[in-house]
Amino acid sequence: MFGGILPSYSADLQMFSNVMLINNPANDGDSFLVEANGKYFHVRLYFVDCPETSINTKNDARRVREQKRYFGLTSKERAIHFGNKAKSFVERTLAKPFTLYTAFANALGRWSKSRVYGFIITADGNDLASLLVKNGFARPHGVGRKTPDGVPRDEMFEKLRDLKDGAMLKRIGIWSKSDPDRIAELRAKQRSEDRELKELQSEEKKAYPNKTCLT
Repeated sequence: MFGGILPSYSADLQMFSNVMLINNPANDGDSFLVEANGKYFHVRLYFVDCPETSINTKNDARRVREQKRYFGLTSKERAIHFGNKAKSFVERTLAKPFTLYTAFANALGRWSKSRVYGFIITADGNDLASLLVKNGFARPHGVGRKTPDGVPRDEMFEKLRDLKDGAMLKRIGIWSKSDPDRIAELRAKQRSEDRELKELQSEEKKAYPNKTCLT
């Protein structure tokens, strides 16, 4: 799609104006197809993670389980519900042409087709990732880099965590259905499973150093 090897995360950002959101079945709250200057890009937002909109694979199921635990939700159905709410929020927010910044860094993940990390600035001049977190539809998570206006990666994550705290206190978006009495328990369970998986992977790597991991 892009011709050649994709640049690294440290490459300079390129700006595309008058970008349009393209309706696509694969679109969700943090990853969607756009058209810029006659070319199509599947963009994955930096810094944020929205719940999945469906479960089609084992990997989807694992992600939804981890997401619902983080948000303190008691069912996968609620997580998917808010994943679709996030998708609708993006569709409304990007109804007007917007600006895309990308260095074409490859966003791998579960997709078979190429995706690139990017920043989206709305027609009103707002950062889409920040809007998602502020309105309770996403969490600070994943890959980040210096923003188009020069905010360092770590500082941007701190800003998004503050926005997340505000959404939690207001109990808006996903946080409106979060169970405050169980969120610590659910997150602790996820951390325990993550540690166990990491230990198993480490042991397997030592036992089979030449084995290629395909998951």
